[in-house]
Amino acid sequence: MVRKIVTIPNHILRSKSKRIGFVDDSIKKLADDMVETILNWDHDSEFGAALAAIQIAEPLKLTVVRNSFETGEDKTFTTLINPEVIKISRETVVDIEGCLSVPGVYGRVRRALKIKVKALDANNQPIRLSAEGFAARVIQHEIDHMDGVIFLDHVTDAKDLFHIDKAGHLRPLKGDKPKLP
Repeated sequence: MVRKIVTIPNHILRSKSKRIGFVDDSIKKLADDMVETILNWDHDSEFGAALAAIQIAEPLKLTVVRNSFETGEDKTFTTLINPEVIKISRETVVDIEGCLSVPGVYGRVRRALKIKVKALDANNQPIRLSAEGFAARVIQHEIDHMDGVIFLDHVTDAKDLFHIDKAGHLRPLKGDKPKLP
C-alpha cells in the first residue's frame, strides 16, 4: 500500500523513532509499504534512494534502502531495522543530498565517507554491513531521520541549497532556507 510521505514543516519529522522489539508480519508489511511508496514516488530524473518509517508518520527505527543508486531501474531494497552506526571514518566528504520529505530542495552536506552499521534484517536476523560513498551517505541520512534530524540541519549556508529545474539540472535556490519544524 502506498503511504503518504510526510513533508516539512510537519513536526513529526522531529520525533525520535522507537526501537523495534521483534520483527513480525506488521513490520514486514510496513517495510513493503515503504518500498511501494518510494517506487510510486519515482519520477522523471529523480528516484528515491531510501525512506525512513518516520517519513510516513511511523516513529519506528526502520528504513528501506535501494540496493543500487545508479539509476531508478533497480527496484530492490534492503530493510534495516534498528540500524546503528558502530564505526565511522574520520574522512568526510561533501556532496548533494535531497529528501522525499523536503520536496524540490537539495543541499551540500558533509558526511563520513565510510561507516559500519549493525541492524536486523526483515527476517529478524542480525546483520552488519560496511558502506562507503553514496551508500554511506544514504544510511547516515536515514539514521538522522530516526533521531529527528533533517538534512537541512546540516546546511548552514544558503549558497549550498539548490533546486532541480525542468531539465533536471541543479540550480541555486533563491530565497530563504525552507521553513523547518
